[in-house]
Amino acid sequence: MKPSRFALLAVAVIAGFSARASRAQSTARESAAARYSAAHEGDAVLVFHHDSLVLEDYQNGFDGASPHPLASGTKTFSCVLAALGQADHLLTLDEPVARTLTEFGADSLFRQITIRQLLNLTSGVEPDAAGRGLALASRPGQRFTYGGIGFAVFGAVMAKKLHGEDLLAYLERRVFSPLGIEVPYWQRDNAGYPGLASGATITARDWGRFGLLLLHRGRWHGRQLVTASALAECGRGSAANPGYGLGVWLNAPLPTGPAPPGVERAGATDHLIEAPDLPHDLWLAAGTGGQRLYILPSADLVVVRFGHNTGPDYRDDVFLRILLGRSADDTDPHHSR
Repeated sequence: MKPSRFALLAVAVIAGFSARASRAQSTARESAAARYSAAHEGDAVLVFHHDSLVLEDYQNGFDGASPHPLASGTKTFSCVLAALGQADHLLTLDEPVARTLTEFGADSLFRQITIRQLLNLTSGVEPDAAGRGLALASRPGQRFTYGGIGFAVFGAVMAKKLHGEDLLAYLERRVFSPLGIEVPYWQRDNAGYPGLASGATITARDWGRFGLLLLHRGRWHGRQLVTASALAECGRGSAANPGYGLGVWLNAPLPTGPAPPGVERAGATDHLIEAPDLPHDLWLAAGTGGQRLYILPSADLVVVRFGHNTGPDYRDDVFLRILLGRSADDTDPHHSR
């Protein structure tokens, strides 16, 4: 028996009411997360849900129209650069850096360093004691060490691969222009390369658009700007630190059991977030001062958070629990790291 028109109307009304109630609950959680941010020296919180900007909150006198420095949040652009380089057959992640930077070929350990190790911060490379060259603090792949030198070396590799095209011009042509993103300022090093470890300045809305590209694994309005399989490598951690991919932090559990031969596993202090109750598909771009870009595919969320200071009181896990409604007591400092 076919349902009556009255029954169909009732179902539609109930469904509409349920959707409005769900949206109201989400709005309340988003507003609570924004208040948490503001109380911890935040400048902005933007929430994109199902590709729509559902919350835009500028805080503590920050003008949302102004671009904001990303600090180390800049590092995430490098994973897209690497993915584009793979699509254009310029590089593979596991090729030796010495294939492009011939000076790396003069030493047996330097010859082992790969592009992937530069970006997942396990290359072992650091500035030498004089600050005028490079040295190895550990064997390639042995240890995770957070810093910017690997991204600087990757910038030099990409500059040679592009045969003269500026790195920023390449990103603008392939990604930023199709996304409608403007980067009004990007600090450059002494060689003229854009600083890939830290240096980009962008508006919250534009960083959110970049986040949506990552959320959809390189697809934008029906067009695949970045190859999905190559971009997926950004979220692959290393044996030394499963909580860090290629320029993005991951919500990966601390490993148990013995480490692979020749690998020193990172400890809790080298994991920005490790929260089993939060989505394990989280990608997180993070910079000093509280700059955050949260990518949550399972929740279909992209969240931008700007700040002007990050003390020990601001915590990513607490912010995300408030946003997702995952904790009855969002202030419990022992709930997670």
